[in-house]
Amino acid sequence: MSGGDHYGGADVADRVLASLDPAQADRLAALDQFHVGGAAASRRLADRAGLREGLAVLDLGSGLGGLARLLAAAFGADVTGIDLTPGFCRIAQQLSVHAECNETTRFCAGDALALPFADNSFDAIWTEHVAMNIGDRDALYRELLRVTRPGGVLALYDVVAGPNVASLVYPVPWASDPANSHLIAANELRRVVTEAGWVERHFHDESAAAQNWLESARPPKGIDGPTLRDVMGPDFPRMIANLRENFAAGRLEAVQAVFDK
Repeated sequence: MSGGDHYGGADVADRVLASLDPAQADRLAALDQFHVGGAAASRRLADRAGLREGLAVLDLGSGLGGLARLLAAAFGADVTGIDLTPGFCRIAQQLSVHAECNETTRFCAGDALALPFADNSFDAIWTEHVAMNIGDRDALYRELLRVTRPGGVLALYDVVAGPNVASLVYPVPWASDPANSHLIAANELRRVVTEAGWVERHFHDESAAAQNWLESARPPKGIDGPTLRDVMGPDFPRMIANLRENFAAGRLEAVQAVFDK
């Protein structure tokens, strides 16, 4: 798995944590949704996957924990987040304390290709905008199958390679250059996941919704506290502009899919 250095180090986590104000937890939303489409896209995927109260969910690539908190608060899930970047896990845990959902969400650092969990540990695997950093997709989806209980589900929301094969404009949110970007096309994604042992239930093209969101999204205003720019650095606005351009040019597409074990 690659891409850890792209997302910053311990000093970033220290700065963000130092700027958090527990009395202003309602203003922390600027850190919560680290993916195209925001919370609305995540809710669509959760509905498609049939998430419900009491399910044990693994949030792979949990980032700052916004999705884990959403799944816990809105769907009653018990969520374990894992991310390659230890600083993200520290921020996520503190944000969950501020949001008073630290009993239903927890976070640890680890590698998606060697998960520190026993076989059949989770009812559902959740992954959004993570696989673009992972070159060995076969190993990834086999490892996710291993830690999923029989009858469990894999819910994914991925950015994939589009029909325009021209090179991406960099940097983008997941990579500063091609070395850390491992995109595959939608049909290749379906093949790799099913060959790993998953059974397709649902596969939906989210490209139009993603592009509409990117065209209408604007930086948050009036936020007292850290934002994603504080985490990703001064290039973050350019990353988003390039992401918008790559979608508009057909170099990128987006899909949501649900697979069963």
